[in-house]
Amino acid sequence: MTRRVLIPMAALLLVMALSPNSLASPANTRVTRDATAGSYLRYDGTSDATMAACSTGRRSQNEPTIAVDPHNTQVVVAGSNDYCAQIVNGDVWPGYYRSTDGGATWADSLVPGYPEDSSSAGLASPTHGSCAAAGDPTQAFDNDGRLFYAFICFNRSKPINGAVYSARYLADGSSYDRTVLIKKGSPSAQFSGSGLFQDKINITADQTSGPFSGNVYVAWSQYTGKAANNSILFSRSTDHGLTFSPAARVTPVEHGTGSFTDLAVGPDGAVYLTYLTYASLSRPTADIWLSKSVNGGVSFGRPSHVASITLFDSNQFSGNGAYDCGDGPFACPSGFTYSRFFSSSAVAADASGVHVVYAGELPSGQSKVFVRNSPDGMSFPAPAVQLDGVATGHRWFPDIASGGGTITVVFYDSRGDPAYAPSVPPGNTAAGVNSGDVVNTFVARSADGVAWTETPVTSHGSNFGWETHGSRRDGFWGDYIYVSAVGTAVNVTWTDSRDLVPGSDPREIGADDDHDGFDVLQPCTYVPNDINALSYSQPLVSDSCLSQGGLDQNIYSDRL
Repeated sequence: MTRRVLIPMAALLLVMALSPNSLASPANTRVTRDATAGSYLRYDGTSDATMAACSTGRRSQNEPTIAVDPHNTQVVVAGSNDYCAQIVNGDVWPGYYRSTDGGATWADSLVPGYPEDSSSAGLASPTHGSCAAAGDPTQAFDNDGRLFYAFICFNRSKPINGAVYSARYLADGSSYDRTVLIKKGSPSAQFSGSGLFQDKINITADQTSGPFSGNVYVAWSQYTGKAANNSILFSRSTDHGLTFSPAARVTPVEHGTGSFTDLAVGPDGAVYLTYLTYASLSRPTADIWLSKSVNGGVSFGRPSHVASITLFDSNQFSGNGAYDCGDGPFACPSGFTYSRFFSSSAVAADASGVHVVYAGELPSGQSKVFVRNSPDGMSFPAPAVQLDGVATGHRWFPDIASGGGTITVVFYDSRGDPAYAPSVPPGNTAAGVNSGDVVNTFVARSADGVAWTETPVTSHGSNFGWETHGSRRDGFWGDYIYVSAVGTAVNVTWTDSRDLVPGSDPREIGADDDHDGFDVLQPCTYVPNDINALSYSQPLVSDSCLSQGGLDQNIYSDRL
């Protein structure tokens, strides 16, 4: 999720120029141009079968990340879980997208090392041959234009090897250099119930001029099988991403399960790490925490308690505890259709203090975004600030950055949903029918973390119930969106459904839920069977009909 250092600037006069009321109208730009031949190229400017397929594959992209380059703020890079890689390689891979005009136009690629990558860099990557799928992208620049792109890489069958890697790009992100391993997983994990699986990673770099300038910091969740005891691990690089320190646990044992971590560096070089813990026997609440390091990530102090929250997690809408619901064997007792979402937190730090953002439910069941401010990252003398008082819609997946005297929060918002009810997931009616393109991306901006003004960023709404999960019949829209700020240059990115092609699913027959309005244009290759059975026909990921737009979930961005 977040990733940025906030550089104190003497230009406080720019606060008014960058005030929320001065936001221009949305200028949404499609980042993933996967309907244009030749739009994807390898790191070296050449093509291969994977790049050719990605260029016209119109497959799903989600979990976007974005980073503004402090060395040249016209350079912006983005990433995603890019499912175009499935067509040739059989599974998802991290997309790498770069702009040299502030985000107005983009050049698209994949991080080297995918299974069918025969380039010299691809063959040299430690991911090549060791893992078939990769995702959870996160990016950060240092002051000299080095880009660090961290991700997880794994297999969906044994050996699973869920591991954390970081790719390094030089020359303002224009030149791929290498990929290094940060932490390996165990051969059997996550999908089979044992071993260690690394997940939900976040990276940042120290962009200050202090003693730790150039340090790179990475944090992530380590899952021990399927047990509810995952912890937050941390690693750092003091040689510009060439090597990383052995992973160290940040979360105290008594906190139980920790997840969804986020990092920021303050103007004095202090490192801040926020995360979420879940209810346990020792602590009956879900809680947001913040840890601080004042020695360049060598060690962290005891975590400070930010807030206890009521989770806004998608499993509350399923009727059976499922986090995502669709059709056929993926249908839920509630009859709703949606992709998963979770509560999480993010952090930014600037000259005014430390700002932690998170989503949680009000007693009414409505999900809101809150910010809690701290002067030092250890104490929180003032209560949390609720960003808005609008009575309709849910807000979720907030991210935060600060630059040029303005703090920016980005989040999804369903306030425009005519079918909104606290007991209904976004984009559904009470009867489980698609309520339209009712989810928009918003930003809230503030000069002090207390008074906020909200503005919609998207020029077209989305719905996160579309069944875009490829071989499955439910949706997946990722676990986060991103904002990055360097001075007055602020870019946001999100997952968008405006390019999807609706359709009818030929696998749905009889009384199956085939009139809910969430079906998309489906594959050519399938074998009809009893749709209510536990098994069903899965299309091949190489099915050319999947490239006709039914899965065309894209990454969009905007410079504020």
